[in-house]
Formats: sequence, C-alpha cells, structure tokens
Amino acid sequence: MGWGSRLLTAVVVPVAGIALASPALANDPPAATWQTNGRVRAITFSGGVMYFGGSFTSVRPTGASGPARARQNAAAIDVATGRLLPWNPHPNGQVFSIAISGRAAVVGGTFSKIGGANRANLARVGLGAGTAKAWNPGANATVDVVRIGPNGNLFAGGQFTRIAGQRRSRIASFKPSGRLGTWAPQLGQISGFACPPRCHPVVFSIAFSPNHDSVYLGGHFGLVNGVARNEAAKVPINSGRTTLKFNPNIYANANCPSCTTVETSRVYNIIPRPGRIYTCGGYWKVNGNQQSFNVSAFNPRTGKLQTSFRGEDDGDTVGCAIRKGVMYVGGHFNVAGFGCTPGALGNCSTRHHVAAFDAATGHVLSWNPDANSVHGLLVITPSEHAVGFGGYFTRIGATNSQGVALYRHLPKA
Repeated sequence: MGWGSRLLTAVVVPVAGIALASPALANDPPAATWQTNGRVRAITFSGGVMYFGGSFTSVRPTGASGPARARQNAAAIDVATGRLLPWNPHPNGQVFSIAISGRAAVVGGTFSKIGGANRANLARVGLGAGTAKAWNPGANATVDVVRIGPNGNLFAGGQFTRIAGQRRSRIASFKPSGRLGTWAPQLGQISGFACPPRCHPVVFSIAFSPNHDSVYLGGHFGLVNGVARNEAAKVPINSGRTTLKFNPNIYANANCPSCTTVETSRVYNIIPRPGRIYTCGGYWKVNGNQQSFNVSAFNPRTGKLQTSFRGEDDGDTVGCAIRKGVMYVGGHFNVAGFGCTPGALGNCSTRHHVAAFDAATGHVLSWNPDANSVHGLLVITPSEHAVGFGGYFTRIGATNSQGVALYRHLPKA
C-alpha cells in the first residue's frame, strides 16, 4: 500500500527541510545464471536446485540477450553452477506457487494443462522432465499458494471454492496419499461493503507455527469460521474450524492515512518465528488504530503489534523472507527504513523495489541491488546458501536479469 497510491506509482517527495537518507550504491550483482522473458511469481529450493515459475516462454543467460531456450512458465537451475536443468513441465498458464514434496513438485496457478496432462490449477509433476503425476485434484479457480506442512500434508490456498470435487472455502489440505482431508476453515467477507474495500476472499499465504500445532493464513478476507479476522488469522493444524486468538486486524478502507481513495488491504506473506510473526503486504493500519506500513511484526499469540521492529516502506510489499537474521523485502516501493513513514521521511533510504532489514530491529541495511520496473518484485525465497528474487524487473544489481535473480553473496545483520 503506497502512501498516496497503489501499484502504479510509489513516489515520495521529501517535505521541505527533510532529506532522504543517502542511498547505498546499487552495485550488488546477482549470480550468473538464467533470466526469463517475462515475470516470475514462484520460487522454491530443494536439493541444490532452484525451481521457479510465472509467466514467460523462454529463458536466456543472465546479462545476455541470447541464445534463448524454450521454457514455458516453469524452469529450474542448479544453484551452485547456474546450469539450466531439463525440468520443463510446460504449463499452459501462469504458475503462482511451487512446493517440493518427496520426488515431485506441487504446482499451483491458473492453468489447464501441465506436464503433458490436463490439470486444473493444481498438479504434481516429476523432478526430472516435469511429467505430470497421476494425482488430479482439480480446483475451480486460481491456486495462489501451496505449502507442505509439518504433518506431511499439502496445504493449498487461493480463490477456489471447489477442489477435488468437494466444497472448500479458498483453502484445503491433502493427505500425503493425495486424498483431500477434512481440514476446512471457512473464509468469508464482511457484508455491506462495496469492492473495494472488501472484495471476494483470497488466500495468498500459508505458514506454520514453530511448534507445528497451528496454521497462519494471510490474504484478503474479513471472516474466518464466522469470526472477524481482517487479512490474517491463525487456526489449529488439526482442526480448521476453530479460529485462534491471533488477530492483527489489518484493515483500512482508504489507501493511506490522509487519502480518500478506497482500496483493499492485503497480506501477501506471513513468516512465523519464535516470539514474533512477521507480515508483509499492502496495508498501513493494524490493531484497529495503529499505523504500520506494509511490513510488520506481531505477537504470535495475540497479534499485537511489536513496535520494537519498525522496518517499513512506501508501497505494496509482495515478497518477503528471512535468512540468517536478515529480512529481505520486495515489491512496489521506492523508499524503506526504520520508522520510514509519511510523517518521518528523514528515516527513509532510497530502495527501489528491494531492500534488506535487520530482522530484529527493522533497521535498513546497506545492501541495495536496486531493481527496475514499475511493479517491482513479486517473490523472495531463501535457501541455506542463496536467496532467489522474482518479479517484473529486467535489471537488478546493475545487471540484465529479467524476471529472476539468484544471490549467493548476501549481507549480514
């Protein structure tokens, strides 16, 4: 959520007498791997491989204009060498999420064919060539997120209302056997409002508590199991019909404190850590009356804002991830910093679409790869030895790297 705009521009003009903090040099290049000819929305790591998906038809080496190799909406590279791998499931529509389960990849998105077979928005494909597995649940609308839970179940969320032939309210869980489970939270929206500010429910994020007993949900919704929960909620992992106390209450009916433009609030990512739950999205109002711009930390039991963390920015923050004490954020913003808000521009540093915070405090780090494009980043995913970044950009770290970038050399908190 921008301070005066959403998704199209996110430009902050310093007020008289206040200058933005000096930017770090944008001289942090990505690894020499492969780029796409479109945008990347999904990244996951497994076994030394980075799998990525989105909306593209070919890949080519980073920093080069060719030669191109055909890869439609999904591809994979070796993290250590950057080599393009044979994995090529070739979905005929966009990929929004990928999760690795055993010797297969679970792919969610908006497609009707993948791996050589008809599959509606959700499928399992092999890790070799990407051939479709027999499992064929079928979802009647977009699958925005897939995650493997600590209990071994597959969790899927999105915009669907039917999956595997059964009614489900934007979220479902499958047993390791592939059978649809009975876990079925009911997501809804508060009535009596136009769209925006309250539109059809959608789940963008699924995450699991550190002790493995509950599931955090993020997206755009107003009710969970009939209980008021704006954009984020927590339910037991074994009983989805109970809504737990966690309630950050992320909602405002305008797109900035001084704005009259009506807009939705959204949570795109939730990152559980012991003692703290991080969220990133497009919002500015939490806990009913507190201001927190697009990146926040909450008490994991109550959802109360933890003001000891103040990493904030001026636009929708679609991607975020934490690795070794550093929180990476990406999206549609141009400034970021500790307490970087409309009333405190002196706390802001120039960061075009990607930034790194100290995960403990929210202080912005000097690392600054500086991604171009209007809409910026869509996804950030960490692994033990690297972090993958995906989105609309065509340059990042002063390097031609369209859609996707892999960083092995990363900042320390």
